[in-house]
Amino acid sequence: MKNRFLFYGRFLFAVILTFAFSVSVEAATSPCPFTWTNNIRVGSEGEDVLKLQQFLNSYPDTVIALSGAGSVGNESTSYGPRTAKAVVKFQEKYAADTLAPVGLTKGSGFVGVLTRAKLNRLCVSQAILSVMETNVAVPKIPDAVNFGTPAVTFSPVPENTNSAVVEDVLTVSAPEQPAPTLAPAGAGWVPFTNITLTAGNRDVTVKSITVERIGFGADGAFDTIALIDEESNQIGEERGFRSDHKVELGEPFSVLSGTSKTVTIVANMVSDLSSFGGQMPTLQVVTVNTSTRVTGTLPVRGTAHSINSTLVIGGATVTLSSFDPAVALTRYINDRAVRFSGIRLTANSKEDLTLSSIIWDQTGSAGNADVANVMTVVDGTSYPTTVSKRTFTSNFSPPVSIRKGYSIDVYVQGDLLPSAVNRTVKFDIRKSGNIAILGNSYSYYVLILPDGNTAVSGNSVFLTSDGTTSGSERRPFFSGSIVTVGGGTFTSIGK
Repeated sequence: MKNRFLFYGRFLFAVILTFAFSVSVEAATSPCPFTWTNNIRVGSEGEDVLKLQQFLNSYPDTVIALSGAGSVGNESTSYGPRTAKAVVKFQEKYAADTLAPVGLTKGSGFVGVLTRAKLNRLCVSQAILSVMETNVAVPKIPDAVNFGTPAVTFSPVPENTNSAVVEDVLTVSAPEQPAPTLAPAGAGWVPFTNITLTAGNRDVTVKSITVERIGFGADGAFDTIALIDEESNQIGEERGFRSDHKVELGEPFSVLSGTSKTVTIVANMVSDLSSFGGQMPTLQVVTVNTSTRVTGTLPVRGTAHSINSTLVIGGATVTLSSFDPAVALTRYINDRAVRFSGIRLTANSKEDLTLSSIIWDQTGSAGNADVANVMTVVDGTSYPTTVSKRTFTSNFSPPVSIRKGYSIDVYVQGDLLPSAVNRTVKFDIRKSGNIAILGNSYSYYVLILPDGNTAVSGNSVFLTSDGTTSGSERRPFFSGSIVTVGGGTFTSIGK
């Protein structure tokens, strides 16, 4: 009997706790709609901190505290350790959006561009739901301001009650768009537009996507435009706008039957935006090029970001590493840990940087089966590579820190197998964007510019249009040394 009363007592206590907690969460005041525009860290003060605490407390799995400082009704304008722990929970809950794009798996508590973007998207969604619940009409933007390529509405897929997927079709839809932010000079991969592609009962090959710049802005603010997938892999080459303000992006990629794929249009900004400050351009998808019938509504319009000419973000320069061979050389089969190519990266004085990945292209006559144990070495630490066709990619976990004003050496090495005899090995870096470096203070990808060892052609050099550090980037961005593989010699020992 005593045990039974003890059990019921504990059960009742748990119910009371659960009820009390749910009541406190339900009583939380939502700050939405609100837009976070500043980076927030421990020690920060202001209204954006208060709104952040209120937002976190509106979800039971990110609540700051059940009582006392930071709890519901006790939010403040000061960012302390309790708030930081709640932010870590938020970042890890939405890791795909806040951590994975920069190669992280654990939250930091620092509210940078990616975390702000997710907060802003959720806050917009929360505000819209609130409006719907109170039956307040959401104002519609007049068609008169929707200049650019006119909207085209495709016919819907015919209904078939026998199957959820009724035909060979690609459906285009507009998912949640990136949150409004600044687009400063030299920023890379600024997300403008998301688009979701859904295949019908057959795999669909998308040949390319056509993007148009519209709104209050000029093409000159953009260096290039690129297309990336959900895992932040670039699809095809980045390109600049044509005279009609359009650009065709991507290389053929597949959307598997019955699945959806979301891709993002990102922009690389020019290094001088003094002529474009204050503009707010928008990028919209106007065409999805495929042989399959397309349904849905085009264009899909993204977010208008503010062009900023005053914010100075970090950057990096690159030169030849002392670990690079620097000349053509001969090595032999069964040689191990042969150094093929090497670069030195230096962070400028503006902010600390983080290196998250690098992609090498093997362009010699040797095949993938002719080399083994290909590793990227960063300041003495070796990282494995994953191979796809002729590319070797290293993802650094944790990412490698480069303090402002400091340098790191990065080189690629591997073993030469017997099948490589009389072949060549040459590791290039096809474009500067294949070196993924993020600024720690502002959370933008940064420009990487050669600071020496430039030429219009050759090996162990950075290729530019005029052979100087002021010239525009050519392909490949870095042309590695040529390593010729010889058969070697051996001594036969007889009796």
